[in-house]
Amino acid sequence: MSLIQSTSNAFQLVDRTNDVLLIPQNPTLMSDSGIWVQEYLATRTVTFEERNGSISLVKDQVPGSKPQTTSNDVRKLHSYPMTHHPYMDALFPQDIAGKTRPGSMGTQLDTKDAAVLVKMEKMRKSFDRTVNFARFRTLAAGDLWAPNGTIAGNLYTDFGLTRKSVNFVLGTAGTDIIAKCEEIIAHFMAQANAGQEVTGVTAYCSSGFFTGLINHAKVQAAYNLYAATAPQQISRDRAGGMGLYRRFNFSNIEFIEVIQSVEGTPLVNANEAVFVANDGDGSFVTFFGPPNRFDLVNTTAEELYLWQFEDERKTQITLEGEFNMINLLKRPAMVATGTVS
Repeated sequence: MSLIQSTSNAFQLVDRTNDVLLIPQNPTLMSDSGIWVQEYLATRTVTFEERNGSISLVKDQVPGSKPQTTSNDVRKLHSYPMTHHPYMDALFPQDIAGKTRPGSMGTQLDTKDAAVLVKMEKMRKSFDRTVNFARFRTLAAGDLWAPNGTIAGNLYTDFGLTRKSVNFVLGTAGTDIIAKCEEIIAHFMAQANAGQEVTGVTAYCSSGFFTGLINHAKVQAAYNLYAATAPQQISRDRAGGMGLYRRFNFSNIEFIEVIQSVEGTPLVNANEAVFVANDGDGSFVTFFGPPNRFDLVNTTAEELYLWQFEDERKTQITLEGEFNMINLLKRPAMVATGTVS
């Protein structure tokens, strides 16, 4: 702590304690999950090929008869443009003149470099929040995420698939919740038809779905059967523990409660859960493209670009940021939806 002049009495010294920093929550659960692969392209268009082949039984034939024939693979080309995200801020002399530097407890005047660093850190956090939110919204229904409508499309429609949806009927005490979980897992196992191995299933749950799950009579009964030895005693402890996210493991699925929203839009739709299979085969990819700059056109992209420009008159520092991206489910069947009723 340090002594500073009182703001109410110029002849009095008071203690200056650590600052209280109130900033919006910046959840990065989806980005930290490890299921998303990042690829960096030299253009802002993603193109990849889908190949659907078939394998059949080779039937026995009378010697000399016509051999059984095989069919060629069905090939389809998918192409998607990226969303373009420019960002700008500025620093003026009056922003720091006679002002203390944040975090210095009022003992040091702010500096140009320190103020620029704070603004650039804010831009970086805004990027992290946007990518995390975009990934959640892409998983929500398979739509290409673009809040301003600069791109549009649905990956299930493009792949000719219908999304798997399971009604958990959590409002009914007699519902077999284990059977519902097994239905989700069996679906993912059936879709692993290209050599993938499903190593885990995670359910990102709205508060309504998560609460309905942990309060369900059969879920509670399952844990009460071995409450004496189980570290997670649902009838006595707060299910899922504490922290930013409550987690609850049941029937080989990790359920995570996600209550955050961004600008009024929840990360997970109300009364739903998004089930994601981890197949370790790059089913979920975020592509990044180069910025709208002559010197960086057709170069391999980076996640985020930040620039600063100080004008010749020394009256303003302009900060510019940009990223270009798109999140794709290359195997949309590896995502399913759970509903409450």
